[in-house]
Amino acid sequence: MKKGQAALEFLMTYGWAILVVLAAIAALAYFGVLNPSKFTPDTCIASSGMGCLGKPIIGASSVLLSIGSGLGYDVDIDPTKMSDTFSGCSRLICDLGNITSCVSSGSKSLKDGQGLTIQLTGCTFSANANIVKGEIQLNYTNPQSKLTEKIIIGITGKQ
Repeated sequence: MKKGQAALEFLMTYGWAILVVLAAIAALAYFGVLNPSKFTPDTCIASSGMGCLGKPIIGASSVLLSIGSGLGYDVDIDPTKMSDTFSGCSRLICDLGNITSCVSSGSKSLKDGQGLTIQLTGCTFSANANIVKGEIQLNYTNPQSKLTEKIIIGITGKQ
């Protein structure tokens, strides 16, 4: 008889402790403390030869980021030869830090060791509107090999 009572008390004690822990986790989830979108950093990662200068600025329907060249040679970047994984974006390329000098066609020269600003406007982001994740692809002709090469820039951030 005493063994049954000891077992029941043991289960009840740990049962209440587990119930309290589950209630605490549920309360944290309800109030948004465990929301992973709060912990998503703003990141910009470019493929070899290019680098992001700072974090991307993500708006309700736009992305603004700056890139720097470390390719070892000058290239011309044409917005009409760019692509992205967002939908409905207009692509502009601007002089570094000067978004009034943007072009949507033609090309901007990206000199080795210098940078450009890329602006995407009018974009439609995925259903999860708080987190923006996508890629921008820049195509250029390598002046040394005369081959078309591409640079992929990955962007992640919050609106």
